[in-house]
Amino acid sequence: MWQFFARLAERLRPHRDILLFCFRFALYSVVAYVVIFALQDQVVEPFTRGIAWVSYELLRIVGASVSLNGVTLALGNFAVSIRTNCNAIYEMALYAAASLAYPASARQRFTGIGVAIVVLYVVNQVRILSLLWFGRTFPEFFEVGHVYVWQVLFLLVSAALWLGWVGRVRPVT
Repeated sequence: MWQFFARLAERLRPHRDILLFCFRFALYSVVAYVVIFALQDQVVEPFTRGIAWVSYELLRIVGASVSLNGVTLALGNFAVSIRTNCNAIYEMALYAAASLAYPASARQRFTGIGVAIVVLYVVNQVRILSLLWFGRTFPEFFEVGHVYVWQVLFLLVSAALWLGWVGRVRPVT
C-alpha cells in the first residue's frame, strides 16, 4: 500500500506547481462564493442596484426614455431585471480567486485584480445596455443574445483578461 502512495507522489512531484495552483484556486473560489453568499444583502444587492442606476443614467444621458424601479430597467415597452447572476460579481470573484492562486507578487495580483474588476464592470455595463436595446428592438432574439451570445463573450473576456495577466506576470519563453 505504501509503495502505491510513494509511486503516486513520485509521479505527481513534477506537477507540484500545477496541483498547488489548482488546490488554491478551488479553495479561494469556495471562499469567494461563501463570502458573496454571506454578504448578499450588505454588498451584492447594493452593488446590483448601483449597476442598474449607472445603466439608467447612461441611457438618460443619451436621451433614451428609460425608467428604473429597483433593479428593473425599462426602455419603452421592454424591461429587464438585473439579477445577481447578471452583475458580474461571480466572474469578478472567480478572476480574483485565480489571480490569488497564481504564483505572483502581491502587487501584481492586486493590480491584475483591480484592472480586471474595472474591465469586467465596464463590459458588463455594455452587456446590460446592449441587451436592453436588443430586447427592445428584437425581442424575439433577446434570449439568444442573453443566454448564448453574451455568456460566451463574457467568458472569453474573463479568460483573455486572466491569460493576458498571466502572460505579463510570467512571460512564456
